[in-house]
Amino acid sequence: MSFFTSPAALMQQPMTYLVMAALCLVIVLRFLKQALAPIGALIQAIAAAALVALAASIALAMLGVAAFMTVR
Repeated sequence: MSFFTSPAALMQQPMTYLVMAALCLVIVLRFLKQALAPIGALIQAIAAAALVALAASIALAMLGVAAFMTVR
């Protein structure tokens, strides 16, 4: 049994593809985390703006109901 395997024979093993895919995914996840770090603040700002818009629209709706109830 030889310890040195030819690249062609090595590529015939499914485990080789699984190991290579796992290594690629680890690298991708590591760099994806770094790439998305600046976007996290942007997402938080958008969520805060959406919450402000929701609170403002609820407040306006409540003011409208209160005005309608006092006129009636």
